[in-house]
Amino acid sequence: SDVIIDIDDAKQILSDQEHAALVSVRTWKEHIGAVSGYNYIVPAGRIAGDIWGNCGSDAYHMEHYRNVDNTMRAYPEIAANWKQAGIHADKWVAFYCGTGWRASETWFYAYLMGWPRIAVYDGGWFEWSQNPISNPIEVGVPVEA
Repeated sequence: SDVIIDIDDAKQILSDQEHAALVSVRTWKEHIGAVSGYNYIVPAGRIAGDIWGNCGSDAYHMEHYRNVDNTMRAYPEIAANWKQAGIHADKWVAFYCGTGWRASETWFYAYLMGWPRIAVYDGGWFEWSQNPISNPIEVGVPVEA
């Protein structure tokens, strides 16, 4: 399967949440739409139907995935965090962020853990947010299903 997916693949993932997950590797403030995270991205919010995978304090830091010396955190920690968030290896999982680098870094965790079907939605929030009529957006604290 493809390592990099496009917006149509992202929509396919969102349409089959039983077997797939689109994971937001963004800050909580980005996720709830308090900030876009970037001075060149105006819209704030998240892709409707995504799962929050956390990242760090802002769009340029990954404390949730790195040790204090910037090395990768131990896989069992990340796997436990993902399991708690509803991110599982038996699904088609694609990671996204604002522009791609955080999602790409996160992809390596899943890859090194041997997850079978993983990808990066490279267009991320930057692409998705440019057309909110065709691409559903949510803001605010997610309501538990």
